[in-house]
Order: sequence, then structure tokens, then C-alpha cells
Amino acid sequence: MSYLNQFVQQWKAHLKSELADCGLRFITTEDGDEVDVKTNSLAYFRCLRTISNTNDHLDESRDDLAWVMLEKQLKAKAEMAERGTSSLVATLHIEASQIEIRLNFSYDEEQHIVFSS
Repeated sequence: MSYLNQFVQQWKAHLKSELADCGLRFITTEDGDEVDVKTNSLAYFRCLRTISNTNDHLDESRDDLAWVMLEKQLKAKAEMAERGTSSLVATLHIEASQIEIRLNFSYDEEQHIVFSS
């Protein structure tokens, strides 16, 4: 499984937990993970925006932006992981399967953005 797929699955697991905290559930369709993760992410961002006291001036377009930014972060981190894994394998003489990268997700209420680290 590619790092991008791994990171999307990590976001999906985090998202399911966060949606539950908002009183929502992760909705699965026949359209596949890509569509389901995006759709549920937008629902989560909408929930965060509506319960936030600091984001009264933000609308649905900001939810789309939050998704685009998260998606770009996941892709960039996947590229970094691919390069880093190759380097570690060569330097430490270990198998790539021995390397596990876990992301942390945090929400910035003021900017209405999720950061991955």
C-alpha cells in the first residue's frame, strides 16, 4: 500500500472518531473510499465551522479549501515518506515494511484548517 493510501486511511480512522464526537457517523457509499473520505471530511468541516464561535464569517467555500489543503498535505507527506523510506532502507539496511509512519491531525479553529504532522 502506498504511503498516500496509508495516510488517507489514517485520516479516515481519525475522521470516524471526530465525526462521532460531533454526533455524526461516517457514511459509506458505493463510490469508494476517495469519494467517501472527501464527503465525510466536508461534513466534519461543516460541523466544526458551525459549532465554532470564531468562524461566523466563514461559509461552505472554506470547508472545500480545508479539504484541498488537507489533501495537499497528505500528498506532500506521502512523497516525503517515499523518499525518506528509501534513504532509511539504504542507510540502515532494513526492510521498508519495518518502517511505520503515523500522522497526527490537529484542527486550527481560527484558520478552519486541519494540519497533519
